[in-house]
Amino acid sequence: MDARIERTRTAVMEAATELLLEGGPSAITMDGVVARSGVAKSTLYRHWPTRDALVIAVFGHIAPNLPSPDPTLTFEEGLRVLAHEFVAIVSDPYWKRLIPAMLLLKSEMHEIEELNADLQQHQNDVVTPVLECGVHEGWLPEGFDAQCVSTLLIGPILMAALTDSTPLTAEFADHCVDHFLAGVRGTTAVDA
Repeated sequence: MDARIERTRTAVMEAATELLLEGGPSAITMDGVVARSGVAKSTLYRHWPTRDALVIAVFGHIAPNLPSPDPTLTFEEGLRVLAHEFVAIVSDPYWKRLIPAMLLLKSEMHEIEELNADLQQHQNDVVTPVLECGVHEGWLPEGFDAQCVSTLLIGPILMAALTDSTPLTAEFADHCVDHFLAGVRGTTAVDA
């Protein structure tokens, strides 16, 4: 990408994200982004022809990118890597401020559903190989619901981030994995 276009994109995304954090989704306006970023209105409209297009781009820009664990890890090791990565993402002060704004954005704009589906697919692509390892090791049954299982692992971490009820530490990540594994072990024993 041309360096000038990249600078413009960065300035616009930063300005729009600041507006989102300050006032929620409705604060992202074309005029507000122009004023905050210093990018000309004609340039802004050339790259994002509508406010909705801009907001969708912002959502894609701020969405966290969960890295894939090493595929040679055991199920438990892979879960710990995922939990630690997620704790690192949501404990970052920037992300802690963005999470509520992202949830509002998602609830207010149905146009984001396609992008959200893409982000969900990326998350599934990262998490599913770890969960499939759990099937091979006898932790999970064949045909498990990847979305449900992922939510059971990541849910407590997200709740702690949203409520500030529990310090987001490596120990907490391990605690979540320990409880998840205890639950899986209990469910597997009942199902067997």
